[in-house]
Amino acid sequence: MSVSAQELSARQQREADALKRFGEVMGGMARNEQCKVLDEARSKQYSDDVATITRKLERQVSGEKLLGVVINASVATAAPEQAAGCDEATREAVEAASEQARDWANEIRPVRSRDTQRTAQ
Repeated sequence: MSVSAQELSARQQREADALKRFGEVMGGMARNEQCKVLDEARSKQYSDDVATITRKLERQVSGEKLLGVVINASVATAAPEQAAGCDEATREAVEAASEQARDWANEIRPVRSRDTQRTAQ
């Protein structure tokens, strides 16, 4: 079965979009670790969301590409805390990246049945 050029191009675009989105999420995580924007509970949730996203991407994208995104996010935030600009803009960026990670992880996680949701409430 042959994959058309159009299908291949669409697949490559989805991969590029996912890697860009992953870079934004990882950049926010690196900034949070550096500037301590989120409290402990939200930081843990962020880490859990990133783990969910990473597991999904590992099945779709090469490990080398994922590692490249992580390295780029780390290098981009490698400045010491004093020089990192831990300001209001950083806080907003970290919170936005955290929300993006939560939304993306929720898209990936299996939806619980209504019965399970009722018991959890």
